[in-house]
Amino acid sequence: MARPPRGAIVLFNGKDSSHWKQRGSNDECKWDITDGCLVVKPGTGDISTKRDFGDYKLHVEFWLPLMAKETSQGRANSGVFNHGRYEIQVLDSYKNPTYKFGGVGAIYSQKDPDKDAIKPPEQWNTYDITFRAPRFDSSGKETEFPHITVFHNGIKIHDNVEIKVESTATGNTGPQPPTGPIFLQDHGCPIRYRNIWIVPMNEGHKA
Repeated sequence: MARPPRGAIVLFNGKDSSHWKQRGSNDECKWDITDGCLVVKPGTGDISTKRDFGDYKLHVEFWLPLMAKETSQGRANSGVFNHGRYEIQVLDSYKNPTYKFGGVGAIYSQKDPDKDAIKPPEQWNTYDITFRAPRFDSSGKETEFPHITVFHNGIKIHDNVEIKVESTATGNTGPQPPTGPIFLQDHGCPIRYRNIWIVPMNEGHKA
C-alpha cells in the first residue's frame, strides 16, 4: 500500500471506479469492488482509464488467486496496458512455466523480465512503471519509440527498454498517438487490483 506522492492522480482508492470505463465504449466500469479491491468480473471485458496520459509513473498492486488446476496462461491471467498498447503481463507464474515473453512481468510478446520477482498466489504484488511516450517532430512524424522501466515487488525487471512494435497482442493499433489510456485486462480470472495511482510527467512529447 505505497502512499501516492504529491502530484499523483489516484485512479482507484478502494471505494469507487469513477476513473474507469469499459474499454472501447463510454459505459461505466462493470468490475466489482470488494473489500477495497477492484476485481476483474470475467466476461465484462477490459477496463480503461477515462483520461489519456503521456509520460508517467504508474503504481499498481495486484493479487493473484490460487488456480491450482490451471496451467500456463490459464492461471490467474490479466495485464496492465500502457498507452492502451503495451502490456506488462499479469500471471501466476509461481512454479508455473509458460511460453517465451508470456510470463508475469513480461513486455508481452517482446521481452521477458530480467529477474523473477513473483510471489506465491494469494499475496499482493506491485508494479511500478515509468513510461516515456514516443516523440514526434513538428510535422507529427515519430522520431523516438516509447521506453519503459518496470519494478516488480521493488526489483527492476526492465530498464528503459525501447518498445519497437506498434502494440503488443490485443493492444490498440493504428498510428501511434502521443498520449493513451491505461487498460486493465479481463482474461477470465478474478484478479484483484488496489492502490492504483499515476504521476503524469511531460505531456508535450516533442523531440
